[in-house]
Amino acid sequence: MRINLGCEAAKNSGRKGLDKLPMPGVNLVHDFEIPLPYSDNSVDFVMISNCLQYASDLERLVQELYRVCRHGAIINITAPYAHASAHLANPYFRQQLSEHTPRYWTPHPVCYVDPDEYRFAAEKNWSLSPYTANLAGASNVGEEKNRMPHHPTPPGLAANSDAAVPDLRLIRLEFFYFPQYEGLYEPNELSLLRQSQMNIAHHFMMHLIVIKHRISEDEMQWLAAQPMEEPAYVADLRFPVFNNGDEPFLYPGPTGLLLDDNAGKTKPPAASAASPATPEDIWPETEEESSVNRSNRKKRSASAPSKTRSKAVGAKTTKQGTGTKRSKPAKRQGRS
Repeated sequence: MRINLGCEAAKNSGRKGLDKLPMPGVNLVHDFEIPLPYSDNSVDFVMISNCLQYASDLERLVQELYRVCRHGAIINITAPYAHASAHLANPYFRQQLSEHTPRYWTPHPVCYVDPDEYRFAAEKNWSLSPYTANLAGASNVGEEKNRMPHHPTPPGLAANSDAAVPDLRLIRLEFFYFPQYEGLYEPNELSLLRQSQMNIAHHFMMHLIVIKHRISEDEMQWLAAQPMEEPAYVADLRFPVFNNGDEPFLYPGPTGLLLDDNAGKTKPPAASAASPATPEDIWPETEEESSVNRSNRKKRSASAPSKTRSKAVGAKTTKQGTGTKRSKPAKRQGRS
């Protein structure tokens, strides 16, 4: 069975929608604050989209999900990211979720996602659960007993319950950033900003595997590599440059043929400096305009005065130093 918790009207096809409000797409009206109406080990896939932040008792809900899911089931969670000021101020959010939240949902000490997403984690062990299994002496987990041993009863559960400590292992982690950062940073730079500053990411998505039996690390790696379902709307939350795993393009500055569509082709010769482009080269004249302009040029040429250089009679120039001095005209001699 495949279910959608808190589906509202955005339930994906092929899953049974569960919501506390009777909205379109809801198959079962039920509040997940009370035990889920499903039998043990009956669910193969769970999608929880933008509703986990409203849970009043998150630990109890995680225990319920672990109860109804089969071994190897996938849980997909999309939630508001805690490091956003608008989410911190929201009085209706009962839970603030981040990449560290799933570390409390497993006793397994191995991390299956990029460790660079946890640069500010002071704890050396991946699991933050108080029931972390001591696997230091286990050389091959797959060769041990098939059934996972039961750990002490988690807080909030009845003392006589036979419930095991949940083991939900995170295998996929993705963050959705505010559009103001689109194309400005490399993915590793965005990751560092998100972990150290507020208002970098607004939502994030997790895929977790439900583990109820012993499983080898090879099997875990194989499961983590399988295609995973996700809400349809998350495609609009991703930066376009991140689609299909592409790296963001950062303009490195002028590099010649970077933006040249004619790279490798013969280019026309550049215009000579001695013959600059005329207005006619930029905006060609029509035949009628050309005829009128030729007639006007002829008229201007005919009416222009002749330019001749005249000199005063007897004028001479002498150079003194760096200046130029004009001498006075010579006096005419009288007739004898």
